[in-house]
Amino acid sequence: MFKKIALPLLILNLVACNNDSDPVHVTTPPVANQPEILIIGHRGASALRPEHTLAAYQKAIDDGADFIEPDLVPTRDGYLVARHENEIAGTTNVSELPQFADRKTTKVIDGVPLT
Repeated sequence: MFKKIALPLLILNLVACNNDSDPVHVTTPPVANQPEILIIGHRGASALRPEHTLAAYQKAIDDGADFIEPDLVPTRDGYLVARHENEIAGTTNVSELPQFADRKTTKVIDGVPLT
């Protein structure tokens, strides 16, 4: 008689412990930390505005850049100037200004002499 009562009680206890709404417990491998994606505006938004200008920096910020990365070059008198190239004749008129005539020089850049 005890066996007839004990077996159904055992089964009832096991069924009562089951919760079908619980997801199956499967161990998943740990997910590696995903690196945060950063958007860096090198020279600002230089494809859309003249590089190293406030307009290029502002456009990069407006477009969602997290950082602006300018190229800084020290001048002979100790100032930092945002420039990429060594040769500045393409973006300045300094060679035409008489107050800078005494600074005119020729340098070899990548094997090419530039004045």
